[in-house]
Amino acid sequence: MSDKLFREGGPHNVKKTGPDEYTMTVALPKDSDGRYARECPVDTCSPGFFKVKPGTGITDGQEIAYCPYCRFGSTPKDFTTKEQLRYSKDIMVNEAYEGIERMLKSSLGLDSSGKKTMGGGFLSIEMSYNPGQKPRVWRPFEEEVRRDLVCPHCGLDHSVYGLATWCPDCGKDIFLTHVEAEINVVRAMLSDIGRRRENLGVRVATKDMENCLEDTVSIFEAVLRAEARRYLVAQNIAAEKIEHFFKKVGNAFQSVRRAEDIFTKEFNVSLLNALSEKDISKLVSAIEKRHSITHNLGVVDKKYIERARTAEREGREILVDADEIESVIDFSMKIFIAVHAQMFGQK
Repeated sequence: MSDKLFREGGPHNVKKTGPDEYTMTVALPKDSDGRYARECPVDTCSPGFFKVKPGTGITDGQEIAYCPYCRFGSTPKDFTTKEQLRYSKDIMVNEAYEGIERMLKSSLGLDSSGKKTMGGGFLSIEMSYNPGQKPRVWRPFEEEVRRDLVCPHCGLDHSVYGLATWCPDCGKDIFLTHVEAEINVVRAMLSDIGRRRENLGVRVATKDMENCLEDTVSIFEAVLRAEARRYLVAQNIAAEKIEHFFKKVGNAFQSVRRAEDIFTKEFNVSLLNALSEKDISKLVSAIEKRHSITHNLGVVDKKYIERARTAEREGREILVDADEIESVIDFSMKIFIAVHAQMFGQK
């Protein structure tokens, strides 16, 4: 078989680099937003999957890339996903399949139609070759990652799950940038309530307002949990002890006072030192409304009266307005900045 297994050049820039060695270049497909998938090579990293947009961030001479979740650093190629590797291998197999077909036709002396006639006259034999179906190359399967942001330090446009911490390109701490992006989603929802009230009515607008408050409290809890987990991991606390800690904490971070107590006792961190007593009172009152909205259809009950220390009458509907939620957002962001500075020395 004189023909080569791989033909040099072509769309994959195939090159013969040794007696039985070839190299080829495979262009990995981007998603609909022009981002490439990346995957942390550390098996224990969760979720480990993220995306980056080429042409942003560090574009020249990047030697080290980082995982946005665990900050593992390695060469950019080490973050190639398993699906991208599978896709590249499928491309290679497809090219080899075509090469084997060419070599087989050449060794048998078949013409371009895959046939060969031997003999002639009254006796002739025709040999034909019908190749099987080529292996199909499937695009890499990639999960949707819908938290998009741009690193304020190097400009990398990327997508992650949840509240990640590190920039995949420059490796700097951008946790608060993630938090601010989540908060801006709530702000955008708040800004649209007037239009929805006009188009869909007061009740829908009220539910929108309540949902904004619930989302804000969810962010409050998620940020405090993320900061606590990062601190415990940095202290080399065993994973099972960390999980036991959060099991014991439960939903305590949904309460301002309970969260304050835990951060003081466990981390020696003042949760509320960035707020005045008046601001703290407003924050406590607004966050306590979330419990009744979630669990009691927004109706005042005895538990809410006791926890919020309010004079509202039992059985009445809890009222929430946009200004109140904006205040909760502003107060929460002040807390996050102060806590981050105390725990990790960064603002």
